[in-house]
Amino acid sequence: MVNATFEAGTPGLTKPASLPRWLVLLQGIVALALGILFLAYPLYSTIFLPTLLAIIIGVEGLIIGAVQLARGLGGAGWGAGILGIVSIIFGLIPIANPFIAALALVVVLAVLAIIGGVAAIIFALRMPG
Repeated sequence: MVNATFEAGTPGLTKPASLPRWLVLLQGIVALALGILFLAYPLYSTIFLPTLLAIIIGVEGLIIGAVQLARGLGGAGWGAGILGIVSIIFGLIPIANPFIAALALVVVLAVLAIIGGVAAIIFALRMPG
């Protein structure tokens, strides 16, 4: 998780940055300011962060849906078009209700953590030695 944070948040720490220097500097300044604000106002950050993540996931779903729908209409087949429509529908849900989507995101992540923990325990018990 930390590695993903460093790779996504700070290009140049783990690999050479392909972004302009001013953009990396701006990203660092915004990250520093948001970090200070989140530490100063922890209650607001517990509401803001999952809501922002739900909205980002919704917008991403809309973009992926539009691309798949365009592929489907362009000759990639009905499957791509149907996936595009379903992605658009599921992309609109978090945008229309970001608080509900944030709660659902927490539940989904908790279930995935439980499944991952059980799988890790089973894997560890099956290891030799």
